[in-house]
Amino acid sequence: MILIPEIEKVVLLVPRTGSGALRRAILARYPQAMQVYRHMEADGVPQGYDRWQKLGVVRNPLDRLWSLYKFLRRFGLDHGRYEHAYTKAQRDSVDRPFDEWILRNKEVFTSPYDSAGLGRFWPQFCVRHPIPENVKSQWLTLRPDLGTEIWRYEDLHKLAVMLDITLERHNETAPNPVPKISLEASEHVGRVFKWDYLYRASMA
Repeated sequence: MILIPEIEKVVLLVPRTGSGALRRAILARYPQAMQVYRHMEADGVPQGYDRWQKLGVVRNPLDRLWSLYKFLRRFGLDHGRYEHAYTKAQRDSVDRPFDEWILRNKEVFTSPYDSAGLGRFWPQFCVRHPIPENVKSQWLTLRPDLGTEIWRYEDLHKLAVMLDITLERHNETAPNPVPKISLEASEHVGRVFKWDYLYRASMA
């Protein structure tokens, strides 16, 4: 979540929807912009700032899950920005075929609680709905019922123009196609992410 006082907007950062590129571009363009939380949902915008226009990006659910799965395979190995126990737990979560991860993953991607069990707490990673991404509809983050203006992932460049920012992608995963998944995994994605598919279709 980025607060932009200069234009009174709140940008919600759904994981693997270009959120890193948006965050870096906004902080570079707007000197007063603040990243209060990394992936906080629309119902967690701090009091007062919840009056500002909220913006967010929705991506094809299966593409987003595949992107996250690939990202987690090397999470924390190329840099040391995050705590080791957390990054190892995330990597271990994807030590299985993609469709099994879709169905069985229990690891929460965004949580302020210490994975090492030492009682530490990182408030910038607070979320209101700390559940695994493979069962977390983008609706929970974006909440169009709270007035969030939602953009398709494919139109990220148009959102950048509207915000007057220049996007530079750093965390993109290799563009290999989504593998074929089992019928059970396909039904899971269709059921859990029904809103995501329907909302995107309504924007086409």
